[in-house]
Amino acid sequence: MFSKTPKVLILKDFSNILNKSHAVSELIANRRYDSDLAILTTAEIYALAEKSYVRCDVFPELQTKEVENFVDAFDQFYFELKQILFHDEDDFDSLKKRIAEMQAAFEVLSASFGMM
Repeated sequence: MFSKTPKVLILKDFSNILNKSHAVSELIANRRYDSDLAILTTAEIYALAEKSYVRCDVFPELQTKEVENFVDAFDQFYFELKQILFHDEDDFDSLKKRIAEMQAAFEVLSASFGMM
């Protein structure tokens, strides 16, 4: 039915997570942002992450160090994002650093899967 491999699908999921993470971090960098939109986008990111975690549990070929590194980078980003959204912390520089770490982990993952 589906012709895409688990590796292609997880890269698609992670790409969506990365892109939406970029978008929400840019959105909240302006303190006059629409909080409903930020929370909705954050919830969407979380749903994508949960779906990708299940995919990683199901397919052993996705259980690699590179996948784990991206997940860890995302977890750190998500934690800091919640601190900004719900606890009024303003460490936007650290959030941008987390995005850069996610980007780097994604590029390493893509290369390891031979998709670059």
